[in-house]
Amino acid sequence: MNSQQLVAATRPLYESALSPSALGAWECNLANETLSWTDGVYDLFGLQRGSEIYRKATLDLYEERSRRDMEQHRSNSLRTGQGFALDCRIRAVNGEKRWMRLIVGVGHQHGRPIRIFGSKQDVTAEKGLWNGVSNLTRAEPPTSPAARRSLTEALRHFRQAPDREPDRIAVAIFEIDSFPAIVEHHGRAAGEDVMRCFGERLRRLFPDALAIDQTGPGAFALMLRMPCDKGYLASMLAGTRKLLCRPMPRGYLVIDFTLSIGAALLKPENYREQNDVFTEAEAALHVAGLAGGDCVRVFDGPATGLRPAAVSA
Repeated sequence: MNSQQLVAATRPLYESALSPSALGAWECNLANETLSWTDGVYDLFGLQRGSEIYRKATLDLYEERSRRDMEQHRSNSLRTGQGFALDCRIRAVNGEKRWMRLIVGVGHQHGRPIRIFGSKQDVTAEKGLWNGVSNLTRAEPPTSPAARRSLTEALRHFRQAPDREPDRIAVAIFEIDSFPAIVEHHGRAAGEDVMRCFGERLRRLFPDALAIDQTGPGAFALMLRMPCDKGYLASMLAGTRKLLCRPMPRGYLVIDFTLSIGAALLKPENYREQNDVFTEAEAALHVAGLAGGDCVRVFDGPATGLRPAAVSA
């Protein structure tokens, strides 16, 4: 499958992921655990609009792991006062399994939390986009085998280091969108100069990277420790992209270009699934291309590439 066929196969998934879906606001009074929902949340769970709702009953509609993760985040949020965003697997009352993006903020009175509130959105189609693109990318990986071997070796050395911390590992793939045009208009030597300069910029910005490798024409891969979450990774890469995209001087010329970045996180408990993180980063890069390029996408993040900000009171 070539790149054009990959785009054609995944375009319907991308358009479906961006189509309007059930979205609603909610609130929970912490004094008595009473819930208030707008119509969109009722629709998401498949409940009759306006019907009475009880927290214990709605918790039964969460899959066990999602319920456990949500309760842990909720407890941490009440303790720290910080909101959070979490994707949860739920089962609607008709038995249909769905993915829900939960956004939570905390409201305080006299310094004590009195309510939590936010939004809930059906992101089932968006999850289908990531799974579909990942499967197609796995069949046609764009990262060269040599680059994958180099990154895998770097990860192996990191895992075997006696003093290593059990951090998450991030893999990011940087692709200069206009690289073929640069070579066509300015020549192969100019393309080589751009790649050399780009590689130097990457190494200056990430001196502690576990590995930095060229993966193909106009593309580099980066592996680094990333103790924070996908939202932080996306924000960090967005800021980095602006620095990397500065025009490159070459003699009397100044070469402008745009840059797409696809990234993924590998948690410590999944270190054995190291090959998946490369595929996920490649899938995220492809989704960035579907969005028109010149942007950052983190695997399994919002299809818009924007991490929902937790609301606060």
